[in-house]
Amino acid sequence: MVSRTPHSRYYRGLHQRCASSILHSPAAYLTRYIVFIATLLSIRQLAKGDIEQAFLKVWIPFFLVMPTTFFVNIPGLPDPNFAQAAIIPILFVLLRDRLAGMAFGRMEALLLCYFVLRVGMDFVSRGYADAQNYGFYMATSLIGPYLLGRYVIDRREMDIATAKMFVFIFVLFFPLFVYELKFWVSPVYAAFGQLFPHAGSGLSLRWGVARTAGTFTHPILACIMVIAVYRLHKWLSWQGAWEQPQDAWLGRLQRWSRPLPFSFKHKISIALILMALMTISRGPWIGGFAGAALATVGNFRNRRLWLGLFLAAMIAGGIAGKVALDAYTSPDITGAISGEAQTMLYRKVMVEKYMDFLLDRVWTGWGLTTVPEIPGMESVDNAFFLMALQHGVLAPTLFVLIFLYAIASQIRFGLKTPYGEPPIGFTFAGIYLMAFIAFATVYMGAQTEPMLFLLLGWGESIKNRQADSAADTLASDVPVDNGKPFRQIIR
Repeated sequence: MVSRTPHSRYYRGLHQRCASSILHSPAAYLTRYIVFIATLLSIRQLAKGDIEQAFLKVWIPFFLVMPTTFFVNIPGLPDPNFAQAAIIPILFVLLRDRLAGMAFGRMEALLLCYFVLRVGMDFVSRGYADAQNYGFYMATSLIGPYLLGRYVIDRREMDIATAKMFVFIFVLFFPLFVYELKFWVSPVYAAFGQLFPHAGSGLSLRWGVARTAGTFTHPILACIMVIAVYRLHKWLSWQGAWEQPQDAWLGRLQRWSRPLPFSFKHKISIALILMALMTISRGPWIGGFAGAALATVGNFRNRRLWLGLFLAAMIAGGIAGKVALDAYTSPDITGAISGEAQTMLYRKVMVEKYMDFLLDRVWTGWGLTTVPEIPGMESVDNAFFLMALQHGVLAPTLFVLIFLYAIASQIRFGLKTPYGEPPIGFTFAGIYLMAFIAFATVYMGAQTEPMLFLLLGWGESIKNRQADSAADTLASDVPVDNGKPFRQIIR
C-alpha cells in the first residue's frame, strides 16, 4: 500500500484537545509557557513602536519555523500555536492604530461571509466549544494574516523586505531538508518533540526515498510553501533586488556563498527548486508549472495575446489530463498498474464513497472534527471536498469565489502594469493558481492556509495602493473599488 496523505483527522487535531494523559504530563505544562515566548517577543518589538519589524522579525519566523501542531492546551479556551501567539498583540496594535483607515471592499465582504459561514456551520454541527476554537483559528490564522498583508505590507519597501524574509528563511531550511532526506528525521521535531508529543513531522516514503516535509507536517504542504516562496524570489529577481550587496543576515549568506558557482539569485533558485523536488509532490509540481506560466505572461509585451494562449493551453491540458487519468487508473485499487496510479485512483474512489455523507448534510456539513470515517479511506485528499464535508457546499463555493476573484483582479491589475516593470500582479495570480490546483490533491493544513490569506491581503494592498496612486496623480473621476472605511460600514 502506498503512503497516503494524513487523514482529515490529523487536520482536525489542530483545533481539538489532546488526550488527558498528554494534558496532564509535565511536558504539556511546559508548552503552556514556551508558546507564549512568541507573544512576549511581539510585545517587546511593538514597545519600540515598530509594527513592521514585529511582523518581519517575530511573526514570520515563528510562522515558518515552528509547526502549527506545536500548540498549548488551555482548558475552556482556544489552543494557540506559536504563530497565533505572536499575531495577537500585533493585531491589537494594528486595529488600534489603523482601523479608521481600513477599507471594506469586495474581498473583505467575501472574507466576512466565508468566516461567518464556516464558524456558523461548525456551531450548528458541533456546538459552541468547537465553534469557539475554530473561530479563534480563523481570526488568527486567516483574517489576521490577511490584515497583516493588507495593512502592514503597505509600501514597496515592505514588499521587498517581506519577500526577502520569506526567501531567507527558506534558504536556511535547505540543509534541514537535506538532513531529512538523508536520515528521515526532522531536526525541528527532534528538538521540540518532547514538548509537543501530539505533533508528527509527516515524513513519508515514495520511490524508496524520504519525502521531506520541513516544518509543514506533510510533503505536499511543504512543496506548496516552497513554490509560493520561489515565485516571490523570482519577482525579486525581476525587480533586481539580488543584484546589489545584501544587508544583515542576507549579506552574510551572500558572502558565505561566494565560493560557489553561479550568481546569488541563481544559487537561491537552485536551492528552492531542489527543496521542491525533495518533497516528491506531483500536485504542487503541476500547479507550480501552471503558476510559473501565468506569472511569466506578465513579462511579455503583448500580455493579452499570451494570456489568451495560456488560457487555451490550460483548457486543452485539463481535457487531455482527464483523458490520460481515466486511462491510467484501473477499475480497482488492487489492479492499479503502479503506486502512482493507486494514489490517483484513491482520490477518485474517495469522492465516490463520501458522496452519500456529503448529500446527507449538503448545507451544514458534519463539523470540523466529526466527518464520518469510511473503512479503507485513510484520508480525504481534496481540500474543496473536505471543506464541503465539514461545513456544507457553500463553504468551498465561497472559497472558490474568493480565489477566482483574486486571480482575476490580479491579472487585470497586471495587464495595466507598464511593460518592463516587474509584473507582481501576475506573480500573485500565479501563486493563487498553483495553490488552487495543488489543493485538489491534499487537505489545506499547516501553514498553507495562513500563507494564502496573507498573500490575498498582500495582493489587495499592492493593487489598491497602485489604484490610489493613479487616482491621485491623474485626478480621475473614474471610481476605484477601494471599498468603504470600516467605520462607515459599522454605522
